[in-house]
Amino acid sequence: MEIEVNRSKIQKIQDADKIAAGEVVERPANVVKELIENSIDAGAKEIRVIIKKAGKNLIQIIDDGIGIPPEEIAIAFERHTSNKIRCIEDLDTLNSLGFRGEALASIAAVSQVEIITRIEENVRGVQLNIEGGKIVNRTEVSSPVGTNIKIRNLFYNIPARQKFLKKDSTELGHITDIIQRYSLAYPNLHFIYLHNELTILNCPASNDLKTTVFHIYGKKVAKFMESITFQDAGFKISGLLGHGEISRNDRSISSFFLNNRYIISDLLFRAIQEAYKGVLMIGKYPFFILYLQLDPSLVDFNVHPKKLHIRFENEEYIYNKVYNTIRGFVEERFIEKEDKYTKTEISKYISKSKKELESEIYLQSKHSEEILSEFEEKEKIMDVEKFIIQEQDIVEKQGGIEESVQLHLTDHGRTQKVIGKIIPETFLREKYINTKTLPRLRLISYTGQLSNNIYIVLEGINDNGEAGIYLLDQHAASERIKKEFFYNLDAKAKQTKQRLISPLNIEVAPSEKFFLLANLNEINKLGFNFEHFGGNTFILREIPTIIEKLPNIEIIKELISDITEIGKERSFSDVKEQIINYLACHKSIRGGDALALKDIRKLILDLSNCKDPFHCAHGRPTLRFISFKQLDKLFKRTL
Repeated sequence: MEIEVNRSKIQKIQDADKIAAGEVVERPANVVKELIENSIDAGAKEIRVIIKKAGKNLIQIIDDGIGIPPEEIAIAFERHTSNKIRCIEDLDTLNSLGFRGEALASIAAVSQVEIITRIEENVRGVQLNIEGGKIVNRTEVSSPVGTNIKIRNLFYNIPARQKFLKKDSTELGHITDIIQRYSLAYPNLHFIYLHNELTILNCPASNDLKTTVFHIYGKKVAKFMESITFQDAGFKISGLLGHGEISRNDRSISSFFLNNRYIISDLLFRAIQEAYKGVLMIGKYPFFILYLQLDPSLVDFNVHPKKLHIRFENEEYIYNKVYNTIRGFVEERFIEKEDKYTKTEISKYISKSKKELESEIYLQSKHSEEILSEFEEKEKIMDVEKFIIQEQDIVEKQGGIEESVQLHLTDHGRTQKVIGKIIPETFLREKYINTKTLPRLRLISYTGQLSNNIYIVLEGINDNGEAGIYLLDQHAASERIKKEFFYNLDAKAKQTKQRLISPLNIEVAPSEKFFLLANLNEINKLGFNFEHFGGNTFILREIPTIIEKLPNIEIIKELISDITEIGKERSFSDVKEQIINYLACHKSIRGGDALALKDIRKLILDLSNCKDPFHCAHGRPTLRFISFKQLDKLFKRTL
């Protein structure tokens, strides 16, 4: 992943107007990106990035590259000058990151620039000071080989542009993202990144990409990534692919590098997403860091002002090649060899042995009438579905139960004796009645929850006094309850938090760290008490009481990642409702969750206490009503 450095003279580009021009400088991160690319193109082995006040006050890049000759340094700050290409045709053989010759000129026009640079052939370097695009000072100075450039007071001469910069945590998040991407793209380079004299990232040079991943994303992510290398004529793909255990809710966290350049390509993302089909949960995206090497003449980098989006000469070929390569790897490592990831953690999920289940079923059958009588006296209901549904074959072997057993149901008890056996009613309910004349029919569960575990059938009377049937969407109802819980936390902070006996140490990405630090008070109001421990580590001491059990660390990391993504462009107050909606949805009962009678009753009572019990956090209905009058009309009992 090294770029070969051949010194070429900086001069004007011919036909520069044919090169896709772009407003290079929109925010501090754009400056950082352009200057890092220059350092890489200059053959630097170490790149130090120093930031103050999220780049608004200072952006400083120090490298040990080849430097700029004294006679060319002034020309470098003129528009459309470059030592990387001479004309538009050179784009067909492009192997450098920069090529437009706009960056330094655009940066110098909106900031105060100081650059010190020296080439190896000279004993002394040269210092240039530029303000608003004009050179105000030039002098010889002592300096090491390489370049040290400082960009101060960005947009100082364009107050309107300065006014539209985002808050520091947002701008710093964008800068951190850029530096992380280039650390991944060039693990053989040493990147050092400081903000306000605090070290944010220190990735020593290493040819092992996993080591770099460890420094940026932590041990867990590095552990669940597998190396991939495939080479064919004119095509090479390499890097790391993540197991489904570290899949993400957002695809933007993954990185794709084409000829060492970070790019965004819907085509490539679709190919990889499709290749992971069958191993990821719905709504999840694979996490990967991939490098694709292609003949530059097959790629057009000149289609986007920021050089992020590209166009392929033969998109179908690229899609199929990437898909087939990744799919083969996924099948080999994440399907056929899945046991590698599950065998050490599966024990706590293993169900009871068959003997234990048979014993439970026997005891349940023997005492079911006595238990039922006791529960009826206490107005409670026995839930026997948990083992009956899982082990139907055992019951059938014991009792020889036939499909038509439901025909023996009565209204006087919860069990029936068939061929001398006591059959729990829940088992009877799940069996279809098979006849030649009717559709396959069965009774709904005694809880009223339908078999898809999404809707619950209830009977009730509406505001107009009409009796009928209500259908409750369990996820929508739970979402509304959770949303109002988080909204009410400000007033009930003490009563709605629970302290963890053993606090959780949470390691986050650098960009997530800045979001947390900037919004600790606001996040605390939502019931999550985070304390900054140091570096990229936070301690979680309290969680909302609505989270009934200790959450998995990975769930907390996912929450942090997602709310950081929601809030990275705007202030927390602007996205507070969106974050609350996310938390409400994330912690809610899901469609597909089986609920006991007590859970359904609690769901209804909690929903009744909501200010708006009829809509979920996203505006969907929680309840739908069908009156008996409507049913009468349906069956032609009334006109």
